[in-house]
Amino acid sequence: MIAAIALIAVACNKNQAAVKKLDGTWSATSFTYTEDGVTLDLLESGFVNSVTYTFDNCKLKDDEFCNLTTTVVSSFGTVTEDDLYSVTNDGETLQTKDDASSTTVNSITIDELTNSTFRSSETDEDGNVSAFTMEKQ
Repeated sequence: MIAAIALIAVACNKNQAAVKKLDGTWSATSFTYTEDGVTLDLLESGFVNSVTYTFDNCKLKDDEFCNLTTTVVSSFGTVTEDDLYSVTNDGETLQTKDDASSTTVNSITIDELTNSTFRSSETDEDGNVSAFTMEKQ
């Protein structure tokens, strides 16, 4: 029983530590999409001009989500979305959803998270991979 409580406490601490590192504004330096073995960097191609994530630092509790603002600037204009995020799986998974009532949760793998670099990837049901690298502003 004591070991189980200790394991839960360590997992919660890793999740909260990731939230603390994410706090602030991040700008994409690479944003790629791979389909059928072909990779396209959406930033280098000019399809997307910039991607910015702004994470609101908060104290996570069970099943609690924090505020996330995503801004994408492309040749089609600027799109800003207010979403919610959470960190789970010992700080290795970023979960996002549209709002508090949403039952659809997207899971993104945190490949690397330091105080200045955030690398993440997501594989869809067809095996296509979206990946990005961001730097803290």
